[in-house]
Amino acid sequence: MGWSTSELARLTGTTVNTIRHYHKLGLLTEPERMSNGYKQYGASHLLRLHQIRRMRELGIPLSDIASVQDDQEQQQLALKQLDGDLRDRIEALQKARAEVSQLLEFSAPIDTASGFIDIAARMSSADRGLMNIYSSLYEESAVAEMKSLMSEPAPHDREIDELTDDADEPTRARLAEKIAPSMKRHLEDKPWLLAPTQRMIGDVRMGQAAIIGTIGELYNSAQIDVIQRAFIAVFPTLDISEADRERFIAFTRQMAPEEGS
Repeated sequence: MGWSTSELARLTGTTVNTIRHYHKLGLLTEPERMSNGYKQYGASHLLRLHQIRRMRELGIPLSDIASVQDDQEQQQLALKQLDGDLRDRIEALQKARAEVSQLLEFSAPIDTASGFIDIAARMSSADRGLMNIYSSLYEESAVAEMKSLMSEPAPHDREIDELTDDADEPTRARLAEKIAPSMKRHLEDKPWLLAPTQRMIGDVRMGQAAIIGTIGELYNSAQIDVIQRAFIAVFPTLDISEADRERFIAFTRQMAPEEGS
């Protein structure tokens, strides 16, 4: 008894093109041809295709099938590697599903960074975007502290969020004065924010450039001006250690453009 290529494909739940691909890879031997020139596959081909299909169902790559098919030791090594890969994928999928559930529960925008979903409704779109960048640049503990800052209700946040680029001088000065006390408290509580690259992961200069570029993209000049004014006002009054002050000075020097750049 024999089968044509299309018949074999139907028997094994695969396609003619897949069978031809297996021939090219050397995973399936070419069958003999009948007198009319058509291929005729036998039971050995049927069994081999089911073997390949079973290994593919388990997740073994096509490139590994030839090396493990008749080697028990290699099969065990491949299965152990596969077991670890599947465990990692399952953990990643479980985490993704949990976050999808959270996004639905809090009606949060889909681009909200992990860890900020439950407070997304209180964040502006610009703040959400910045926290997305921060989440990829900072160690987990630093991101958690940033979340604690974003979680605190600030009465003037909305006014700053709605500040237009052409805001007048009195408005800028008033808002800077209003946010100065909370800025002072935050910097005294978390002085590492004065030299934020200390807790970055990866290339700090590239990370800092990414943050500066993102802030310029997300916030207008009036909003940035208000933050800068408030910082200039509170820095001399900060109750922080001399080491933290020196760290800030070193940070500003480090981030200054190099000559000729």
